[in-house]
Amino acid sequence: MRTVASLPTRMIIMDRMTAMISVSSDDTAAGAVLLTGQGTLTALCALFETTWESAQPLGEMVPTDPNGLTGQQSTTLRLLAEGHTDETIAKRLGVSHRTARRIASELMERLDARSRFEAGVRAVQQGWLPPGP
Repeated sequence: MRTVASLPTRMIIMDRMTAMISVSSDDTAAGAVLLTGQGTLTALCALFETTWESAQPLGEMVPTDPNGLTGQQSTTLRLLAEGHTDETIAKRLGVSHRTARRIASELMERLDARSRFEAGVRAVQQGWLPPGP
């Protein structure tokens, strides 16, 4: 088992012969499509392999950036700054809605912020996020 900060898309690949992916990355409940084409499967398997290689084995020490943020925390902070909701962040990270909310709350606590807006301002001030355009 391995973990990764965010998933490019949710998919299931069976025997490198068939893949199932959602028709909408924003709404996985909207339905799925079954794919069997060799070219498509080759690309999806390559995507899986790349994601697997960049993932951390479960139970290993999670690396952090110079600010002490894990990849998941950095991704969450960036998505929050872009205005994404907890639900959208959860889908992007491949975690539950509650987990996304917990990560955001932990970041706010580390930044000593009472609101998400204040957390964004403090993250920029501390160099965790680049300044806006």
